[in-house]
Amino acid sequence: MNSQARRRAPETTRAEIIDKALEVAAEVGAMGFTIDAVAARTSVSKGALLHHFPTKLALLEGLTDHLSEMFCDAIIAEAAKDPQPYGRLARAYLRVTINDAMTACDVSIGRAMLVACAIEPSLRARWSEGIERVKAEDPTDPVGADDALLLRLVADGLWMSDLFGVHDVSPAQRQALLSLLTPGHTLIEAA
Repeated sequence: MNSQARRRAPETTRAEIIDKALEVAAEVGAMGFTIDAVAARTSVSKGALLHHFPTKLALLEGLTDHLSEMFCDAIIAEAAKDPQPYGRLARAYLRVTINDAMTACDVSIGRAMLVACAIEPSLRARWSEGIERVKAEDPTDPVGADDALLLRLVADGLWMSDLFGVHDVSPAQRQALLSLLTPGHTLIEAA
């Protein structure tokens, strides 16, 4: 087999590297997250990894971009089910968080994001920039803007609780929480 036949598409290689970086970050945390640890798990050489991600920071940026894209895609897919445009992305942000307890994969993703930001604080700004696309349609009127912020803060608090195992929130409690937020909040009433 010639080298051309064995050559993989760059996006396939990058995806494998990101997947393995997620594993490493979730399993070993900030102290164990190294290029060598990620390279040891991939099917590509360290040189190939460095071709795609020349530095640890570049790898962490790739990881951050991937995680924010996954999160935003889930929110946009949920928002597409909502026939009421006013505030639908904020409602979807909350529903994505409330509807299911975090799976082991979600916990790993959350921990990987925390590891990335712990290693390189500049990644917090990168994450925030990525999340902007699911805030683009938020209402700008005072009540709507406040409601959108409330929904996002409740969702973020629940996500952090799930991530750290602070509260064991059952599916019934998640739905009750959603019901508690309904009265008087224009963004949720449209859900």
